[in-house]
Amino acid sequence: MQRLLRDEGYALVDPGLPARRQALIHRHCPPSIGNLFATPRVGRDGCLEWWSELPGQPQRREALSAAEQTRLDERLNQRLAALASLVEALELRGDPAAGELRALPSQPAEGACYSVGGDPVLIRWVPVKALGTTAPAASAISAAATIPQPGTATRKPRRRWVVPVMLPLLLGGLALLGLWLALYHGKRFPLTWPQTQSQIGPLTTAETATPPREFIAVEGTGAEPLLGTGDVQVTLRWNSRDDLDLAVTDPSGDTVFFNNVSTYSGGQLDVDSNAGCISSLQNPVENIFWDAGTAPEGAYMATVSLFRRCNGNSSPIPYELSITIDGNTETRTGTVSDLTPRQSIEFVFP
Repeated sequence: MQRLLRDEGYALVDPGLPARRQALIHRHCPPSIGNLFATPRVGRDGCLEWWSELPGQPQRREALSAAEQTRLDERLNQRLAALASLVEALELRGDPAAGELRALPSQPAEGACYSVGGDPVLIRWVPVKALGTTAPAASAISAAATIPQPGTATRKPRRRWVVPVMLPLLLGGLALLGLWLALYHGKRFPLTWPQTQSQIGPLTTAETATPPREFIAVEGTGAEPLLGTGDVQVTLRWNSRDDLDLAVTDPSGDTVFFNNVSTYSGGQLDVDSNAGCISSLQNPVENIFWDAGTAPEGAYMATVSLFRRCNGNSSPIPYELSITIDGNTETRTGTVSDLTPRQSIEFVFP
């Protein structure tokens, strides 16, 4: 790891918070998002420091040229958007980790973004305070700079005139409702328009509604679905009904995974099995590929993650990972478990 900054005069408000959130980030997110958040450490002299595992020369965003800032911002916004989408997916799955991850920033404040080898890294993404005080200092992450809760709005000042104005309207509305119930359900008077059968079907519950695309499991009679192929193809197979996920990070740092099924470089996720434990299969498969002529050259990272247990079994889950480059296939095997939920393998194209 390399140090980005000595944050002199500041300390973490909650020293245990970064480790807890980073554990969730690395458990649920691909490496490109996991490396977005710098690791805070306390130096030998007690000074707060920010470190990164990424290689390359660290530079403050403000020190970059305009073109470099634009490229860094594009990459940062893409990863923060992917993080926000992932949090929404976790909420749909009912995963309690969504609450912690939603507290992560949606945008950094000035001076909180670094470029390390062209990749964005954020500091002060958890609350900090000035030494000698008990209140949090003005940090890069403010209450307004967290991932927004869906459907929420900024709280407005109370208006004392609301109650006296709205109360008569409410009482009038209740009176009209009572009159309508008496006329319609009592059948004392006919309505002035004909009654017809409603064309609106019954509302479905969250369990019966059609899930989002990333949660639709691959259906079939046992035969493996047709898999996309190309210059680079990574295929994950395992033999349980648990929800395992495959992610592949390309040389530019963009990651293909269940909530980002395609990238600018051409990477595509075309098969996603056992997602969210919905219609889980006993012999599932996931597949990510780059069409012929589209795969960028350089180092790739394939990551296998245990997202959720679906059958109550707690034993390690064996998997087989096939990596095909220009028609040549190399197969790796391994296991994931509750103690080691992620395994990563590097490879190079061509």
